[in-house]
Amino acid sequence: MQHDGGGESRVLQFFQAKRRQLLATSDLTVCEHPGLSGSHREEFQRIYLREVLPRRYDVGRGMVYGLFGRSKEADIVIWDSQNYPSLPMLDHSFYFAESVRVVIESKSRWSMANWHDVQEKTKAVRSITLDYSRSLRDEISMIREDIAALRVGKELAGALIVPHKIGTAAVFIEGGQDFLKNPEKIAEEIEQDAEESWPDVTLFLREGVVVSKQDDGESDPYVGFYRLGENSLIDFTNSLLRLLSERALSAHGEFYLDNYMRSVLKIGPYAKVEYQASLWSPQRKIR
Repeated sequence: MQHDGGGESRVLQFFQAKRRQLLATSDLTVCEHPGLSGSHREEFQRIYLREVLPRRYDVGRGMVYGLFGRSKEADIVIWDSQNYPSLPMLDHSFYFAESVRVVIESKSRWSMANWHDVQEKTKAVRSITLDYSRSLRDEISMIREDIAALRVGKELAGALIVPHKIGTAAVFIEGGQDFLKNPEKIAEEIEQDAEESWPDVTLFLREGVVVSKQDDGESDPYVGFYRLGENSLIDFTNSLLRLLSERALSAHGEFYLDNYMRSVLKIGPYAKVEYQASLWSPQRKIR
């Protein structure tokens, strides 16, 4: 295989190989012992998340608690272990909502029952109330607004700060063909329920499809269905990095994989369905 001399082909090859590795591990688990419940989850963490996520984040499993509300037991919790504690309970790990950036549900196989389980868990995560205090990013934004107001001789009346909720994602290793074939058939459900009960991004690994919610604050938000084949994992990874960076502050600027997957980003959705966003919601640009 020829290389273009740049980083994009190498990066794409890396994630394509990771996808094949994850699928092969899934096949091995099913063949050796169909009853190995949860094996795909540990492999997904070991082979994928722990290798590609920035070291400031840790990966665990347990329940997320806020001032009001809590999650159901989460398969995968990505949290900031450098700045927050977690509490080891007898039957599960306790994560403070303020420390959690993304919660992922990982399913070995698609079914409507598993999809409804994902929706219920997503809704529980999104209902959590965080103990919000202004971050450095908020303070800098306020300073910029103050300077802009001074330039035009106006007094800054204030700013409405809408923090991001905890990010949500889901992975289905196998299946989902019928669900993904004609998204327009479930347009009504998407329109009504996507904001609260659909994950921000969902990966159908074997099918090579990524489903993500898009909201740039300017046009109507929509759920996009992207058929990306062997490049579905890198697109999902990039979406995770976006969800993480939106909920954290970096002294070195935000890093995404955009520049290393331009050929993938040129692929538009094969279906898109608009949905009703909540009145007060931060902008969301997953892809």
